[in-house]
Amino acid sequence: MTSLRRLLLAAAEVGFALVALISVVYILLGAEKDDYISSVVANIGKLVEAVSPQAIVAVAVIYGLICWFRWKNGPKSPKKSDQA
Repeated sequence: MTSLRRLLLAAAEVGFALVALISVVYILLGAEKDDYISSVVANIGKLVEAVSPQAIVAVAVIYGLICWFRWKNGPKSPKKSDQA
């Protein structure tokens, strides 16, 4: 399970870095240079407009609950048996 989680996090990081790189290239080259870069930036803008404040709060609450449950049900230390 942890290897799958690491793989998914690595894929998300690579995707985010790719979008950031495309955005930087768009800023440096300008809007007229490439249709693909313009479409990526336009889609990012549409996504930002579509995400409502309520959705952001909902994600933050869910993340907070997950963190709280993990903290509450943290790793159990093994009990030592009394052998004398």
